[in-house]
Amino acid sequence: MAFHMPLKELQPVDTSLPQHMVKGAVVIDKELTKWNCRAVIPSNSLHTVFITINRLEQKQIDVVRMAAREMNLPENDSYSLMADVPKRFITDENLDQLGSGFILTLCASPDHYVQRITEILTEGNNISKMENAVKTLDEFSLDPALIEAFYRCSSLDLLFSLIRDDRVCMSSTLLSTCLRALSSILDLAVGDYTWKSVPRDVVVSISALVTGKAKREEANTLLAALQMIEQLVTGDDTTREWVLEEVPIETLIRHVEKSDERIAFSALSLMNSMIKRCADNTKRVELIKALEVVPFRNAVHSSLLRGGSARDPKALEQLVEVQRSLISVYDTSPPTDQDIQKILDLESVEEISEELIDKWKSQLEQHRCGRLATAAMIQFAEKSPQDLRMLVSENTMRIEGGKWQLIPMWTRCCDITAEVFGLIPGRDELHRLIAILFSTDAPFSSIFSCVVHLFHRTWREMQAKGGEMEKVGSVVLEQLRHVIKMREMQDVEELASHLETFSYKAMQEVWREAQLGKENDQLHSQSVIQLKNKLRPKMEELVRKNHLNFLKHGAVFRKPMKSKSLAKAAYWHWKLDVSEKMLTITACDGENFVDGGLRDDIRQVWMKDVADVTSSDEIDRKASSSRFTSSPAIIILRGIRIHLKPTNELKEGEVLMAFTSDETQAAIWKEGLSYLIGNTESRSETAAMVDRMLKMELRVRLLNVKLTNTEEKPEIPSLPDDIVSFISKF
Repeated sequence: MAFHMPLKELQPVDTSLPQHMVKGAVVIDKELTKWNCRAVIPSNSLHTVFITINRLEQKQIDVVRMAAREMNLPENDSYSLMADVPKRFITDENLDQLGSGFILTLCASPDHYVQRITEILTEGNNISKMENAVKTLDEFSLDPALIEAFYRCSSLDLLFSLIRDDRVCMSSTLLSTCLRALSSILDLAVGDYTWKSVPRDVVVSISALVTGKAKREEANTLLAALQMIEQLVTGDDTTREWVLEEVPIETLIRHVEKSDERIAFSALSLMNSMIKRCADNTKRVELIKALEVVPFRNAVHSSLLRGGSARDPKALEQLVEVQRSLISVYDTSPPTDQDIQKILDLESVEEISEELIDKWKSQLEQHRCGRLATAAMIQFAEKSPQDLRMLVSENTMRIEGGKWQLIPMWTRCCDITAEVFGLIPGRDELHRLIAILFSTDAPFSSIFSCVVHLFHRTWREMQAKGGEMEKVGSVVLEQLRHVIKMREMQDVEELASHLETFSYKAMQEVWREAQLGKENDQLHSQSVIQLKNKLRPKMEELVRKNHLNFLKHGAVFRKPMKSKSLAKAAYWHWKLDVSEKMLTITACDGENFVDGGLRDDIRQVWMKDVADVTSSDEIDRKASSSRFTSSPAIIILRGIRIHLKPTNELKEGEVLMAFTSDETQAAIWKEGLSYLIGNTESRSETAAMVDRMLKMELRVRLLNVKLTNTEEKPEIPSLPDDIVSFISKF
């Protein structure tokens, strides 16, 4: 007899460590003796061990001693633990960030690292060793543990002395690494050491690297120097003044056309910081004026805005800021009487009253763009006299009441140009116009000229009247925005060409598409979908009634042909009774049925006797095989098949068939008859008609719905004077 042990249910055991316990590996640093000359690695030491850390009870020093003990190393305070990603020393502050599966390196302590780096840099005999020492410092420059040890065992003066040293400046790798390390250390701001700690002679040495005074110029060194100078500008008033004295802004222009876009971006960023942080307004204007030169525009076009290349969004932001600064120093002071008189002299004053002339003069004097506007008008008249004569000549040939007046038209065009430049309230388009703005020495006047031609053409296409100046101006502004939005243009000539081909009719089409898109978005909103579902049964009922009314009017169908011969086609007329209970079928001679009263060839089919209604298509052989057509086409006849219920005479039931070339007619009859016999499922024709009617109904209902702008904050009413009585009413 076999012996069976009784079954015993085993309880699951959780073998995972508690949350505060983590397990991982520790390896010995191969360069341990390099950074700590007194360190000894015994022959019986283990190079890799596994340890478990209690993050709640153990400190960093406890973990280090435990790892050293497990590796058979002498237990002392000369060790530390290092994490590789990111590279940092393990301290009490970041010990709790370790997770299970960690891999740490047992290495020399931060103090030993700093002492060895200081020894190598102080000796200064071997450039290669100095490069490796500074590289190590750069790798740990974001680690507070090593930086604190650096301040404890050394000082920033060591790095400052390297920047001053001519021998270091001859080694581009050593100098660029030293600059990066110093920048990271100052950014970390451990203790009281910040960018304010940089002495003036170091500022002078760093400035020389970007102004062309240095003996050598290398890309990485230049990039690091530009970034450090920007930090000096933004960090402290004193260091900012030193930089403004040592770095003329025009010396940065040559860096903008560097093939390395990082350098061009850093140069632009430094320019913007110098302009923005300059406290003296006179000095600030001088900095901006220094950028109104052809070499700067050429440098921007050749490097950052060259055609056919992708544009860096961050660089474009810096260019837009430069343009805002350039626009901020435009002369918008009130125009002189001499300039105003020049503009008034251009207008034909024979039929204009003194009152109107005074009004125009007042508008020019009080215009928000001031001299900038009058200068653009005068420049248009002086540089494009032929265009001005052509515009005025075409305008004079218009009927009375359909003409624009020159000065009001120019004033409105100035407003449009000023809005896209950001000079007056509105949405500026500087980010889209940036290439055009850097392509000409007078961007405002150039774009003003394009707007004048567009205004004249749009006025003609709109057939505007004298009082529609604002209406046309709004359309012109929309046209200008649309063109510069849809295309990237390099110069004013290209802008003028695209504006010339963009008509008012094209703008209307854009509006139509935008409105259609807006309506479609509204139709797909959750609220409208709920309304659509609520209206759908009503629309389906309307469509079914419409289809049944179509059946009540009747229709002529072709009878099925009994053979494949080309015999004469026979027709019959089908009509639904008003009671919707009977289908009347009458034979007829042709496609045109004439109701002639009582007839012998009338058959009536009760709808209750119909079992099913299906479709059946066939080819119109007679039309498809005509000899009078060179290439006869195959014509499909859409058929309706009515299956009657079985009777005593016909056990399988009689089948009535009718054909028509009208696909819509066949679909409506099939769906209408199917509905009468109890098949209420919507077919293609019904569904399409229901969708069309739903869209029409929803669009009509949405006409009276006022949509609120989500960006506008609701107006909060003020509290009533007698707040107590107001509350007591409720």
